[in-house]
Amino acid sequence: MTTLVGGTFSRMHNGHRALLKAAIDTGKHVIIGLTTDNYTKGNKDYPLIPYSRREKAVQRFMDRYSDNYEIVPLDSRRGNSDTVPEYNCIVVSPETERSAMEINSRRVAKGLDPMRVIVIPYVLAEDLFPVSSSRILSGEITPGGRRIKPVRISVSTGNDLKMDAVKRYLSRFMKNTSFRKFTEYELPTEQPFGDDTAKLATQRAMKGLDDFDYSIGIESGIIFNPMNSAYFDFHYCSVIDKYGRITVGVSSGFQVPENLIALTKRGKTESEAFLSVYDEKDIGQTSGIIGAISGNRVTRDRLIEESVRNAFVPRFSPNYFPELFSPL
Repeated sequence: MTTLVGGTFSRMHNGHRALLKAAIDTGKHVIIGLTTDNYTKGNKDYPLIPYSRREKAVQRFMDRYSDNYEIVPLDSRRGNSDTVPEYNCIVVSPETERSAMEINSRRVAKGLDPMRVIVIPYVLAEDLFPVSSSRILSGEITPGGRRIKPVRISVSTGNDLKMDAVKRYLSRFMKNTSFRKFTEYELPTEQPFGDDTAKLATQRAMKGLDDFDYSIGIESGIIFNPMNSAYFDFHYCSVIDKYGRITVGVSSGFQVPENLIALTKRGKTESEAFLSVYDEKDIGQTSGIIGAISGNRVTRDRLIEESVRNAFVPRFSPNYFPELFSPL
């Protein structure tokens, strides 16, 4: 029995390694279809690396783990994968999963058994976009997924607290970044209620995207909780990437005093209401209302950072959220 895996393998990277290792782990003889130079020239839009160099790179990796393999030239998308009965498994990336399904349809039409299809999730670079040969060859990332060009991040805010929270969180895993504080936008209200909170966070992010890798909008709003007939403050963070994909995160919520709610219902923002009642200015720029209520046991910057973290959670998980990484 035989496992198939195919590709160009222009620059050996972690995605290629995951693909080949999965093929080895099937325990079967592995046939690696390596695209020929002629096929690559007509189907890839990045500079050609000669077949011999690509073959040697694949061999070096395979020899570390197995001697039960062979590399064969591949000069078409399917090769002979739809005609050989002994082929019973194929390892693919999400990009080539559809091709594997088409191959199986052709096999069944010819009276052959379909192959088992193993789909290996995308391997992400430092910037949480998939590693690819084209990105490596363009000088955007290294083969290990580290950014060479900075990750460009726009944050739609005039509030340094929000800006600092974004920088603090993203710096944990993105080491090469540049940030822009974007303030050239208008919103229909400064004090959202209910579902409008997430909508305004997304509007902020959309207005700042331009040609950045990511645009981030953060909005705090008031949500009614019918369980105790009280109002809670939540922070929503909306993240839009350069492909237009949106993820949203929300912070922990805290109950807002009724005297502040009464004033927000008359048109004041929470910060304005707090100033009116407690005579403390710009509370939203410091520890926040949550800081005042909790005696600084919890502060606004931590809630903001929590919402940013939660907005990025789906972006760490190609196997759980494949729709965020599939080709456009």
